[in-house]
Amino acid sequence: MLSAHLHCLCLSCDLFCPWCRTTPEAMEHFLLQCPRLLSQHTALCSWLSVLAITTLNLPTLLAVSGVHFSWQPAVLHLTCAFLRKTGQLPLL
Repeated sequence: MLSAHLHCLCLSCDLFCPWCRTTPEAMEHFLLQCPRLLSQHTALCSWLSVLAITTLNLPTLLAVSGVHFSWQPAVLHLTCAFLRKTGQLPLL
């Protein structure tokens, strides 16, 4: 699980990203900002651009906003592929 979430549940005393050590490890940081995952972020942006999706935020990656309903399954598939490539999916 993400450190910031575990910290909110009082299950961890550390809320910071284990790689950055200066930013809370929340979903937005993990999916969009963590420098350790830059190559995966770049690939995800490239895949989404094929679908003409240029806004990269949590609602878009979860296909709840800004994504035409016909593209929602593809966006979710790409988000899951990103999670698999990071090796972190089992931990979420």
